[in-house]
Formats: sequence, C-alpha cells, structure tokens
Amino acid sequence: MEYVKLGESDLKVSAIGLGLWQVGTNSWGWGKTYSREESISAIHRALDLGLNLFDTAEIYGMGLSEKVLGEALRDRRDEAIISDKVWPTHAWAGGVINAAKKSLQRIGTRYIDLYQIHWPNPIIPLGETMRGMQELHDAGLIHYVGVSNFGLNRVRRARAQLTSAKLVSNQVAYNLIQNGPSEKLLPHFRKENLSIIAYSPLAQGLLSGKYTPGIPPKTGIRRFNPLFSPTNMRRVEGLIEVLREISLARGMTVSQVALNWLIRDERVVAIPGAKTAEQVDEVAGAAGWRLTDSELLMIEEALAILKIEYLKSIPRMLLRALFRI
Repeated sequence: MEYVKLGESDLKVSAIGLGLWQVGTNSWGWGKTYSREESISAIHRALDLGLNLFDTAEIYGMGLSEKVLGEALRDRRDEAIISDKVWPTHAWAGGVINAAKKSLQRIGTRYIDLYQIHWPNPIIPLGETMRGMQELHDAGLIHYVGVSNFGLNRVRRARAQLTSAKLVSNQVAYNLIQNGPSEKLLPHFRKENLSIIAYSPLAQGLLSGKYTPGIPPKTGIRRFNPLFSPTNMRRVEGLIEVLREISLARGMTVSQVALNWLIRDERVVAIPGAKTAEQVDEVAGAAGWRLTDSELLMIEEALAILKIEYLKSIPRMLLRALFRI
C-alpha cells in the first residue's frame, strides 16, 4: 500500500482509504444485501492490506457507522486513522464539542485523528464553528481539523480562524466524471500544503463498469443520483470503454484504473466504499502502480468529449425514484 502525508500533519494515510457511509445506512442495502459482520470483516481486511484511513460521520446510519467502526477497531485502534464528521446543524462551538464527545463514545476511542465539518453552514459564523474545533484540539480530543464540501475561499477562511490546531484537508466529491477539483482546488492545495479526500471516487459505482448502459438502478441511493439517468449512463459509456481497454491491458479492473487516476497526485486520497472483504481487495489493488502518460492521454481524450446532463436529469430521477420506474 502507498502512504501519503495528509496536508500539514504527521498523519501518514493510505492513498486508498475506506468510506463508511454505507455502514448502517438502509438506502445502501444495510441489513438486506450485506450485514454488520460483513462490514466488520471488510474493515479488518482493509487493515490487513495496509489501508489505515477510515472515514465515518455522526449522520451515517445515525451513529451506527461509528459504532460498527469502533467494534471493528476494538483491538486494532493503533493501526487506524479515524476521520469523522460533524453535521452542520451542530456547527456552533458548543454543538461541535458535544457532537465530538458523542462520536468518541460511539466509537469507543479517546481521540479522533481528523475531525471535519461535514457541510458549510451559511447561518452560523465560521469562526464560531472553528472555535469549537480549536477547543477540541486543545483538549486532546481531536488531533487535526478538516472540512468537507468547502470551496477554496471558505477553506482559507476556516484555516485562518484556527490558532494551534491545523486544518489539513477538504473532503469533496471527486472522480473522473465530477473532476472540478482538478482545476478549482488542486493547484492551490499543492501550494498551500492541503490534501483532498475524494469521496464517491467511483461516482457511486458508475465508474466500475458494472452497469448496463441506459438502464439505471431502481432501488437504493443511486436512483436519486442524476449521473444514473439513462442519458448520462449512455454518455459515460465511451469513458468506461477506455477504462476497460486500459484495465484489460494492465490486468486490472475498471474500478482500479478509475481510482488510480485520482491517486496519481499525492495530494489526493480516495475513500471508496466497500461492503465486503472482496470489494476491499479490489479497491486496494488501485495502489502500487501508475498509469502511463499514454494511458492518461487516452482518458483525457475521452473526458474532453464527455458531456454530463444535470438539470434535465434531476426531475426524471426524482420521478423514477418515486414511482420505481
């Protein structure tokens, strides 16, 4: 496994971590298509393979994700780096502190390595939120501060509000299709010694190559995602074919190629979700090698002609989700 330094911290995290949104979340199939035991096995397999970054949040499964992570790490806490997130409704200083203490109890740990603001709250002043983060740091309950879904200016403002605590990362949706961070954040983050934690690095599985073009899923969280409209699924197929060509030549999977595209930059850490130990094996295989210049050019050429439809797709997706059509 490859390891990179997370921003201006002493945390050496695996280039591929594990996102835990699916743990405890019914809309991902929790309790139906996979179990608590399988999730714990997946976390243990990740540790065995050298993946050490586990990303959860108080909102995931209403705290159940944190509890399952804590159960899995009961005898292996020292092998893991935990990143957790506070929901924006708790963004005042006291709310941040209380939320963190509850998360610590659910996980069963004395500290959180990276504590992040899940989304910006435009009503509560950012300085108020960061005051809570600073107090948590001063008390030794969190080691580093992060944000999530923040634009560049808001990241800079949040960072400026801290004193001894360090803001080291911004967690954003980032993948081959949703690749805005490549231009909007990465150039600045390289200069400012910040890292991107890429969630949905496979676009909720669309970049796995496992879906039939034009046939969207009828159940689960994906039915609300405009990327899974029939139009967009057909439009993405050209990119998938390029990834498939590279994967066959390399002896890799389509998912591994898509993830490797992200982690080619040491400022980026990807946190795909995995429901089983077998899925962990696959995502872990995205590290330890690099796409060639010619392969990257093939991907860039496919991206140059890819046009995703958002506004027209959203109403259709909502209707499809409502009526299961």
